[in-house]
Amino acid sequence: MTLPKIINQFLKNPSHLPKNVIWRFPKKISNQKHIFVLGAPRSGTTLAKLILTSHPYLVGPGYETAFFTYHDIFSFKHKGIKPQEMTEMRQKCHDIVEFFDLFTHNILSNYPEAKYYVEKTPQHVLQLGFLTKYFPNSKFIHMVRDGRDAYCSAKYHKNVVQGSDVKRYAKYWRKCLRSRIKSGKKDNILDVKYEALASTPETTIKAMMSFIGETYHPQQLEPGKYSNNAITNIKTPVFAKLSSNINNSSIQRYKKELLPQEIELFNNIAGQELGHFGYEV
Repeated sequence: MTLPKIINQFLKNPSHLPKNVIWRFPKKISNQKHIFVLGAPRSGTTLAKLILTSHPYLVGPGYETAFFTYHDIFSFKHKGIKPQEMTEMRQKCHDIVEFFDLFTHNILSNYPEAKYYVEKTPQHVLQLGFLTKYFPNSKFIHMVRDGRDAYCSAKYHKNVVQGSDVKRYAKYWRKCLRSRIKSGKKDNILDVKYEALASTPETTIKAMMSFIGETYHPQQLEPGKYSNNAITNIKTPVFAKLSSNINNSSIQRYKKELLPQEIELFNNIAGQELGHFGYEV
């Protein structure tokens, strides 16, 4: 959510501002196990989330909730939950952690087989420190992709405002990767390279499921299963590839699509982070 939209939310409901501040200082730590998929924009988070939720034990909405980003949590809405019901849930809670646990419990109750809620909001990577602290039993799948390829994709995605120019995107990509690096090595964080998912999907998906603690299901590799989602039903070119077999055609696309000076600029801004994750600079 952009800053003007956030400001507008609080201008409409100024009494929500102090409550939002209080709610972001939780007093209790969650004992629930959720699955968080996060990373810089256009790094494969949507594909990863679709693959995960094609498993019968994993459930997640077809869109990003932005639950833990800086917005008015007291205006939070969700398709399928009536506003009055959402208000009643909030009244039972004392902070954003407790509210998220109750919200996800509500969603899971509609799916008899489901065991885990999958929360996919890429920008939650910027709140990774907070999330790992207050959800220690949860699993965090951090999708990472060569930032130059991610920029090539972001350029054509109207909702990724950082994709307006290479300098802006490179700085934001660096910010996201630094947030991940700052969190350090933790048993409940798994770095998954988009390139690995695209090149060796079955092996990579099995590793993701093992990390979660569940067995791989063959349907997780079937486009007819993982593309049956609200995201892929949106008829826009940026989501078209999600309905086809996983392939590595987008790897190193930047070498064909970016000008030499654009590549150099990206490398100058985020070369250290590219190198940290093993990308050629």
